Amino acid sequence: MTTTSIKNLKQGSLFAIWCGVAVIAISVQSFAQEPDEADPAKAAQYIRDAVAVRGGDAFMKVTTVVSRGQYTGYTKGVSGDPQSFVDYVAYPARERTEFGKGDSKFVQSNSEAANWVYDGAQKMIRDQKEDQVKQFAQGLRYDLDALLRAAAKPGANVKVLYAGHREIWRNQFAESVRIEFGDGGVATVNLDPKTKLPLSAEYKTIGEAGPVSNEVRFYRWVVFSGVNFPTLQDFYRDGKQISRVSIDDVSINVPLPDKLFAKPMTVKEVK
Repeated sequence: MTTTSIKNLKQGSLFAIWCGVAVIAISVQSFAQEPDEADPAKAAQYIRDAVAVRGGDAFMKVTTVVSRGQYTGYTKGVSGDPQSFVDYVAYPARERTEFGKGDSKFVQSNSEAANWVYDGAQKMIRDQKEDQVKQFAQGLRYDLDALLRAAAKPGANVKVLYAGHREIWRNQFAESVRIEFGDGGVATVNLDPKTKLPLSAEYKTIGEAGPVSNEVRFYRWVVFSGVNFPTLQDFYRDGKQISRVSIDDVSINVPLPDKLFAKPMTVKEVK
């Protein structure tokens, strides 16, 4: 073997060694950065910050919420007429929402015991369809307050991961936390980097036609009885706005009797 061949062999060996070291260094660097990309500790801290600005212990100890305001539906991007509403929530799984008054009153109530609807225009009470009950259950899971409480005290079936610094809509950046449920359900809560308040929540539900992408955006935060609530909420389905909720008043931890959620025997019992 010539001297030149030996020299070339040495250079080739050194190059191979250098490449190997570089690959190892890159691998180590990637491994070191990986935890930050989905860092549970970082995600947990953002959730703690969000809970703190929501009201801390006062927020975590809420058992009932009664809210009043205006609901506006959207069709093909055009808003309809606002309707007054009253919403009663008793955690963990009861809700009754009333729209309008008199002959135009409409009530939807869900609980462990009964899921029913009252239609004032038709003077009729009926059980909800199976799909309506499923939609309620999905909405309950992905409600912002339920998501924050689940993320603040994750159990065996809930995992909380950091999802990065993201632009969630034009010129609006957020620190995102991904909440994963044991059955495959996933939601992302996007938090304001400065105020730590939620800007939006993203999640998928299963409708009659298949998976649906949902987003709720939160605005106009107001403190009621020590708890911070978003009093303006915009709802989107598959990228299109479907409704807006504007809240005027919120009461928390007020007694809500079982009768409120029980299915009435006659229309005269609906108040």
